[in-house]
Amino acid sequence: MANAYKKVMVTKSSTGDHSIYTCPTATTAIIKTAWVYNGSGGAAQLTLKINSTTIAYDGAVADKYTKSWFYLGVLEAGDILKINTNAQPITVYLSLLEIS
Repeated sequence: MANAYKKVMVTKSSTGDHSIYTCPTATTAIIKTAWVYNGSGGAAQLTLKINSTTIAYDGAVADKYTKSWFYLGVLEAGDILKINTNAQPITVYLSLLEIS
């Protein structure tokens, strides 16, 4: 088994669902931290999902606010981590471990 620590940073400039990370073939990924920066001028709603299942939700994120979720879960090959937001722009940073 090979372990690879990774960081992913993505900026999204539209609202709705966005794919942030897709777990590679023959790999398991452990998401340690997801950090979201709301760069909009107002409050935002943020929802993290694996495929279509909500795993973390924050209904009122204040202006220029950062939100962190810790140990979100385990992704298997082909699973997709998504974020849904009603604000833009947002920046998402992931810290994860890929095991293959």
